Amino acid sequence: MSTTSIRRAIAVLIGVASLLPIADFISGGPAHAGYAETVVGWLSGAAIVAGGGFLLAMLSERLPLLWRAGALGRLLRIIDPVATRSLVGVAVVATVVYAAIALLVFDGLPLHIDEIVQAYQARMYVSARTWLPVPPDPALTSIMHLVEYEGRRFGHFPPGGPLWLGLGELVRAPWLAVPVAGGLAVVAWGLLLRHLETRPSVRAGALLLFAFAPMTAFLAGSHMNHTTALMAVLFGAVGLFRMLASPGRVGPGILAGAAFGFAAIVRPADALAWGAPAGLWLLMKARSDRRLIQGIGAAVVAGVVPLIVAGWIQLETTGSPFRSAYALMWGPNVGLGFHPAPWGPDHTVLRGLELVTLYLYRLNIYLFEFPIPSLLPALIALVLAARLAAPDRYLLAAASGVLVLYFAYWFDGFYLGPRFVATLAPIAALWTARLTALVEARIGRGRAMRSVVFGLGLAVGLALATGVPVRLTQHSHAMQSTRWSPDALARHAGISNATILVRESWGAQTLARLWALGISRPDAERLYRNVDTCVLDGAIRQLEAAHVDSAAALARLVPLQADSSRLIASPLSPDSTERALPGARYEARCVARFVEDRAGFTVFPPALLSRRDDLVFVRDLQERSAAVVRAGQSDAVYLLRRDLDSGRLMLEPVSRDSVQSLQ
Repeated sequence: MSTTSIRRAIAVLIGVASLLPIADFISGGPAHAGYAETVVGWLSGAAIVAGGGFLLAMLSERLPLLWRAGALGRLLRIIDPVATRSLVGVAVVATVVYAAIALLVFDGLPLHIDEIVQAYQARMYVSARTWLPVPPDPALTSIMHLVEYEGRRFGHFPPGGPLWLGLGELVRAPWLAVPVAGGLAVVAWGLLLRHLETRPSVRAGALLLFAFAPMTAFLAGSHMNHTTALMAVLFGAVGLFRMLASPGRVGPGILAGAAFGFAAIVRPADALAWGAPAGLWLLMKARSDRRLIQGIGAAVVAGVVPLIVAGWIQLETTGSPFRSAYALMWGPNVGLGFHPAPWGPDHTVLRGLELVTLYLYRLNIYLFEFPIPSLLPALIALVLAARLAAPDRYLLAAASGVLVLYFAYWFDGFYLGPRFVATLAPIAALWTARLTALVEARIGRGRAMRSVVFGLGLAVGLALATGVPVRLTQHSHAMQSTRWSPDALARHAGISNATILVRESWGAQTLARLWALGISRPDAERLYRNVDTCVLDGAIRQLEAAHVDSAAALARLVPLQADSSRLIASPLSPDSTERALPGARYEARCVARFVEDRAGFTVFPPALLSRRDDLVFVRDLQERSAAVVRAGQSDAVYLLRRDLDSGRLMLEPVSRDSVQSLQ
């Protein structure tokens, strides 16, 4: 079988995997949420796109105003990225769009727990610290993804993403850092298109499709590190192609090495997927062109620099330059491979297949917001293409690497779309932009080609008219629990020099107390999911009073999971993550916690991002937080919770004399 046949077969296989609910056929794993409704939408969308495209193509034969030969190509050539002015213009407009999304859709705030912790890390780095001291009672301020190790507190994320956020932190606008990375990614993609494509209209189309793809734009408006990694790998590829085009120059090697090295300390899997085929290609070329050796050497040296920075930060935090905070927090099973996961089901080959097919299915929905599957035009183009040039083979190798590596990764990465495969967006944009040219090359400029052009135009128009507005509304109203700024909240309430007790759900309080006992995050997650919350709370109280070490605490807690198969989501609390044993009778202390939950609660993590020295935010842990209030020097004490009926955050004054009533 020829390589062309293999490539076409793989394209068809990916298309099938992205369209069928394969995960639903495998029991015990994730599922395609809303699959039936999505397919119905795709079918009606396909009827509109195909039928409308064909009808417009027929009408254009009678109404010349509908079709002016070469008009679209001439329009697109205006923004051909070969022209530096055009490329910079598109990148600036894209950056403005991303920044507007950051402010108007996400309120300029880190909303996801990953964003919050990376923003916390960024502030540490800007203050020339790699860690902060663990406070006397860590349960009052611990959050998920914050490591507490040998008296040091630090985030578990690779340092590259927070370092980039730190650039925004320097100007007190951390929300701006990722939009700038998105704009630079557009520049890098435009520079790459000069090597990938000779047709100006296709280059321009691929640039626009990538720059303004909804998933690209929403991720670029967030605080997540996926856009930063995308920027880095694209610049790495630019350096690679320039090395191959000018083998005697050192500059491109420095660019490639520094970019791939930086990507490695942002998102290591993405760096490996894009960097490994680049390195292999260079080494193969160097066998016949010795001039490349100097550039390869420069790339290696430049690539080591970010790794040294990351190694130093890891030495300062985890005690070893070769041990990441991520592995320290979650244990040896946190990385790639098929093994028990830190929490949740074991990562098996079948689960890997489930996750990859889910990522492809979600790309079909979120990438372009077309009324048809987003990947369909690109996959058809891949099937129609004859032979591929070496740059295209490199991009497809990188795309394959992304899918293979995340096939071997245990966690389901979904936020603002299938974020783990965000680096596939430019490749999908390129092949989508090539579709009309490939159809024209195969069957000429007749009705079929016009149907494709009009159909793609309808898909883009419907995405802008219906898909994008719906997604804007969805993202604007999502993550309400973390959509608050501690300092803005206090400023609007006119509060200063105060201690603010943040009321979380009983379940969240229980997790924080487990962490304070020295129970690892994976073990705490398993215990929380597998033990009645009231039973777990009582056991924790006994362990806290006995002051046992973490090993002894875990040994006493593990047997409590004996009834895990009988547990249900608690019917007595609005927090559905709390567990209950059917038929259990609860004592007064547990009933009081249920009453607290029903009175309303919020989440603590945003409180860690307060910049004000006169405000002390601590988690409300009854007598433990009351002790902090009694020992503090604040003028006032407030309780922060969210009213469950109205959804509003409530800041309620609490007198020092009555603080014991919080127990």
